[in-house]
Amino acid sequence: MASQLYFTPTSCGAASYISAKKGGLIGTKVIPNLVDIREHKVKSGALKDTDYYKVNPKGNVPTLILEDGTILNENAGVLQKIADLAPAGALAPANGTNARYLLQSKLSYISSEVHSSYGPLFNPATPEEVKKWTSAKIAAKLDYLNRVDLAGKKYIVGDSFTVADAYLYIVLSWSPFVQVDLSKYPEVERYFKGIAELDFVKEAHAEMNKF
Repeated sequence: MASQLYFTPTSCGAASYISAKKGGLIGTKVIPNLVDIREHKVKSGALKDTDYYKVNPKGNVPTLILEDGTILNENAGVLQKIADLAPAGALAPANGTNARYLLQSKLSYISSEVHSSYGPLFNPATPEEVKKWTSAKIAAKLDYLNRVDLAGKKYIVGDSFTVADAYLYIVLSWSPFVQVDLSKYPEVERYFKGIAELDFVKEAHAEMNKF
């Protein structure tokens, strides 16, 4: 049996697909299933046309259903499980090492500080004052990434691609849709473009768009 991944091609769930692609897991240890979040319907796979709330009561993506039925439905948990399904070191440092705890720290930062800042800008009902505050918050987070975490670095943790890169890359990809100009943060923009040009990232996008 394999774990079932529920995702959308442009949401943070795409980071899980990209990671599974990098780890050589798609179609073997991880079976991808497309979700329409607006309709809350599963659009592909064995549960096609199922109410997505019956799969994941929270209704969010990504969701990873493990072989024993355990439901993981937050990015940090899903991404680290995918990393552990892949060959050792392919997507994350070894468990119990300082490098792994650093990865967990970066995943937490991306989730709580970067990802969460973009969300309100997608909601047309968000008041303008809130949007201005949110935009200023995003600017502060991107400035930090530009000066510290990504300065002179190809990857956010260590010298190779990890699940944290997949997650941050997808969040940064939302920037043009909410009028966030990455050119103001040259190290962030360089990093983003570098991840986008990785062959497996391009292949993952192509595959997701075929669902």
